[in-house]
Amino acid sequence: MRTRWLAATAVPGILGALLAGALTDPAQAAAGTYYVSPNGSDSNSGLSPSQAWKTIGKVNSFTYPQGSLVYFEGGQTFAGCLVFNSTNVPASSASTPFRVYSYGTGQATIQSNCTGDTSAAITADAVNGFQLNNIKVVNGSTTAAGVLLQNQTSSTATTGLKVTNSDISGFGTPSGSTSAFGAQIMVLGYALNSHSGPLDDVQILNNKLHGASVTSTAGPGIYGWGSGVNITNVRVEGNTVYNLGMAPKTTGAGLTANGWNGAIIQHNVVHDIGANVTSCGGTSGIMSYTSNNVTIRNNEVYKVQPVPAYTAGCDWDGIDLDGGTTNSLVEYNYTHDNAGSGLLAYTSTAASRVWGPNTYRYNISQNDDWANAQGGLFDVVPNAPKNALSIYGNTLFTNKDQSTNKKTGASACFNFGYSTGTWAAGSQIKDNICYLANKGSSGKTGQFYYNPYTQTGMTLANNLYYGTNTGGWRWGGTTYADFAAWKAAGLETGSVWGDPLFTSPGGGGTCSWSPPTGTGPQPCPQAYTLKAGSPALGTGTPVSGNGGVDYYGATIPNPPNIGADAS
Repeated sequence: MRTRWLAATAVPGILGALLAGALTDPAQAAAGTYYVSPNGSDSNSGLSPSQAWKTIGKVNSFTYPQGSLVYFEGGQTFAGCLVFNSTNVPASSASTPFRVYSYGTGQATIQSNCTGDTSAAITADAVNGFQLNNIKVVNGSTTAAGVLLQNQTSSTATTGLKVTNSDISGFGTPSGSTSAFGAQIMVLGYALNSHSGPLDDVQILNNKLHGASVTSTAGPGIYGWGSGVNITNVRVEGNTVYNLGMAPKTTGAGLTANGWNGAIIQHNVVHDIGANVTSCGGTSGIMSYTSNNVTIRNNEVYKVQPVPAYTAGCDWDGIDLDGGTTNSLVEYNYTHDNAGSGLLAYTSTAASRVWGPNTYRYNISQNDDWANAQGGLFDVVPNAPKNALSIYGNTLFTNKDQSTNKKTGASACFNFGYSTGTWAAGSQIKDNICYLANKGSSGKTGQFYYNPYTQTGMTLANNLYYGTNTGGWRWGGTTYADFAAWKAAGLETGSVWGDPLFTSPGGGGTCSWSPPTGTGPQPCPQAYTLKAGSPALGTGTPVSGNGGVDYYGATIPNPPNIGADAS
């Protein structure tokens, strides 16, 4: 399923007073502030709006004092590609940042005109404290990347990098290129000159990262690529990522953490990703790969899918902890209407990094795997996890009619593959709701577990199952056709059968919320709160270290409810 990116190694809280328009009299700014306007002249000093420079060429050729601010006139377009490095920013620090902002009314637009496999509209190379704020960046040529953050020269981390409140669109790997380079934002710990240059304290906040349409060839929103795990302390928050159709053979994601160590990816909306993809090892909404200590929470991910229809390929997952991901957590997310699984644990060893231990808890999945592209609402593949995998308190629902899909059958709730094996000690699947009302070509729903290889070792306890005309539970060579048979098999303790009495099963829809406010996606969807009389109420089993609150932010009692509405 995942032929990962090894071939790609050839590629190698902004203060409100500084937001666009907040400086009512920018002429009063201190020295070290430079202005750029189409009405300026490159022979000017650049030190006031009346003495503005005119071109990006002038901006690139100037040598800046430490802590400088470059202002582009809002509402205006500037053709070219910005490059900031140790030549034109010889002294920099996180405490005295080097900033590129808009001034006046609206956003300034940087329209790229550079070409090539590793071209970028804006490059910040080994510039500590680099901040890009309130800028629109558009692909005016065949430029591969919108913003490139890297460190080509030092073994000491470049630190304090921020991309905020900006609109970056249309970038991706140029047609015909064999490179994997290209995205709205590239975050490289393995720099373009093959230097393993670490980055630290990278913040990507409140941006729009997108293509022009669902089927655009624009590549990932964020593409991280580390050397080992040398990109540290990353925060990706409040971004809206959409219309990234990508190239047919693409292994990235809307948001891709690769080589990151210590990251929070939260309060983002990711949708309409991967329309053009036909390969396996295909695209995902949010993904980590060879990364450590990544927390993915409070995101909404939907319509990661081929357009107009499924023809070939796999993945299109909502959220994926992929090969080599360790000590990571996926919680409080809402995935829906994705062609592949809502949640994927891709348990392979990558770059000598053994997958896990990792946890998925209190997530809601509605009508994922509609194309049966992965085979389950929650997939654990390609092998039994060698470090502990914990899956608890999730609500998994589908009522899709899959009888006319290109691929036969109906999606399982949990799908395990593709070999036999024993899950690591401490692995558990507890307190989850599996509600299957989908229908495959045989007229039956999917199976609650599809475990044909008899993977063992995980503790199964207090999960609730419900569906009509179900496909049962497949465990090794045996299919348990009904709940009585499953109970009698003794493979799970405390299991429950019955309608969980959701407020509005299948009615989750798309949430209405603004990522920069940092409030979502809760309380959406309210569809999966439990009504009085639900057999899920108070019938869960306690899980230690459970985070203390459920999907809806309520304190988890002892015993908990089963599912994401645990209290």
